[in-house]
Amino acid sequence: MRITAAVMQKADGTLTRRRIEPEEVELDDPYDDEVLIRITSCGVCGTDKGAIHGLEPFPTPGVLGHEGAGIVERVGRDVKSIGPGDRVMSGFPFCGECRTCRRGEMRYCEKGQALSFSGHRLDGSGGMRRLNGEPLAGRFFQQSSWATHTLALERQLARVPDGIDLDLCGPYGCSISTGAGPILNELRPIPGSSIAIFGVGNVGLAAVMAARLTGATRIIAVDTMPERLAVARELGATHSFEHGKDTAAELKELTGDQLDYSVEATDGSNLVDEAITALGARGTCAMVGGAKMSATVTYNHPDVLMHGKRIIGVMGGGGQTPRFLESLMELQRQGRLPLEKLVRFYDFADVNQAVDDSDIGKAIKPILRMPH
Repeated sequence: MRITAAVMQKADGTLTRRRIEPEEVELDDPYDDEVLIRITSCGVCGTDKGAIHGLEPFPTPGVLGHEGAGIVERVGRDVKSIGPGDRVMSGFPFCGECRTCRRGEMRYCEKGQALSFSGHRLDGSGGMRRLNGEPLAGRFFQQSSWATHTLALERQLARVPDGIDLDLCGPYGCSISTGAGPILNELRPIPGSSIAIFGVGNVGLAAVMAARLTGATRIIAVDTMPERLAVARELGATHSFEHGKDTAAELKELTGDQLDYSVEATDGSNLVDEAITALGARGTCAMVGGAKMSATVTYNHPDVLMHGKRIIGVMGGGGQTPRFLESLMELQRQGRLPLEKLVRFYDFADVNQAVDDSDIGKAIKPILRMPH
């Protein structure tokens, strides 16, 4: 079928205005285990921007978008759990067969890199092409949902519950689960504990909202932008700091050198060293931020060793996809995870503006609405 998709010709690493161009393309029929979705909206995520700016590996020309939400139109013959008319959003892709998938840790699927960044199915097909026949990398996270229609794997889809706006739900597929997951799935703050969140963009603010659902009594937001710190306080942060050279020392003073948890959620700043230093004895730092693929982490070895500090990586929030996504959407439906306070909507034709506004901090969580 013919659809409209936002095609990235090449990664340019700059803020040029015409990096992405919506155009008419052809979309394949769904495979037996796939679902055809009419996309109603899709978030703009740091991973999309990383591909645009040449920081993430993705072949071009291709179609980005991995926070898609929409309505199912057709299903492959082996699809059992999803049917036409269902409201769905797309999470991380996973194979369902490797060791980590069988353990229920689908975020760490052994084929996850190929499924997310190759731009193709595992059999090498792309699913999309230009009208002149030129192949497109049309399987970004197995969905490429900066498009009016797309294909996705049945197993990566989560149903959107009644009572919430479908167009708000795409970001649960990546940025919001990436922030909330480390809190709810991995750190699980105990009553009376303290947690510092370095970077309060959409990922960090999701972490703030999730921390508010726990017994943590000190939720500390750290960022360079006062307006984002204000949003963090509105969403549940009890304290906030503008980041500077003495931030780790200030956190130690505030907590009496007993900071229990830290989350490094910056978009490329890589403040893991500070997030570790700020911890008290037996504290845990969760790394979730969007540093470059080539980034390295340094830390004070005696400090980590002598104080029994722990450092964990948390990919996409961890948890079991898509069950965890459905639980987050239920929290939103109950009014306990107010994602709508982060969102700014854009017309699909304004995709470049949405990316620019996200890059400069003008929009916390841009969501594209499709022209149906």
